[in-house]
Amino acid sequence: MANDDIRHAYYTPIATKQALVCPVSTLVRCVALLPTSLQHQAAFSVANIRRAIGRKSAMVLVAKDDIIAGMIIINPAKEVTEQSGAIGLTTYQLPLAEQTQLTLWHEIGHLYNIALQDSILPSSLTKYQHEWLADLYLLWRIAQHYHQLDLAWQQFHRRNLALINDSGNLSHWSSPQLQVVLSHYDAQQLQHFTRYEDFLTAVYPLMPTWSTRDMGEFSSLVQRTFGAVQSLPEYMFWRQPKLIEVLSPTLEQLMGEAETQQWLKKQFSTIK
Repeated sequence: MANDDIRHAYYTPIATKQALVCPVSTLVRCVALLPTSLQHQAAFSVANIRRAIGRKSAMVLVAKDDIIAGMIIINPAKEVTEQSGAIGLTTYQLPLAEQTQLTLWHEIGHLYNIALQDSILPSSLTKYQHEWLADLYLLWRIAQHYHQLDLAWQQFHRRNLALINDSGNLSHWSSPQLQVVLSHYDAQQLQHFTRYEDFLTAVYPLMPTWSTRDMGEFSSLVQRTFGAVQSLPEYMFWRQPKLIEVLSPTLEQLMGEAETQQWLKKQFSTIK
């Protein structure tokens, strides 16, 4: 940074533009680094940013500007250190490592994917698509930076466990899309995609395309499976195979393989 007083604020590249990364603690001085035209927009006012971030660990603001892609606000005090979820009478916890870095990459992914709309990506994307695409960017960055995929699997398990804990987290359930990439590529193969654009071009056509109705059915099945007192093994039987496929690695991580198979047989009619 040119100004030594704002050591924790910095610009990061987003395709052909830049994004300003700003901790909440330096918000006033950080906003002052934006072009004057953006500072005068209501969305970039300090008061509005503080109100919008609330208890979130991070958020992104999209800018309509020739140079600035947007602003990423990081709130380290609200960083999540574990994900929990109840299965039956047992609550499981998943410790989350490197979460500050992963959160930042997820938010950068939001802006990067917006920059690629109308080219690699469609001009119109749903909120759900924006979320799992941000996690695809996160996966790509993990492979490039760490040269192994432990943290990608952590994100996969985190999204699954969040869904188990609350079906409302379906909006961020990127595990199906992460699983597609993790089943097609190992870390070394992913490192060959030195440009995110090339990675996205390769994997986007492999992604499932689910309608609002499809997502509603998954939500109902998750609620019935993890929220109901009495299981209904035949419920939404046509959605069961995909849910089982995506959740199984996480259940095995938490419960072990044998206990997972016993639990699945009790819950789903499609398990023989």
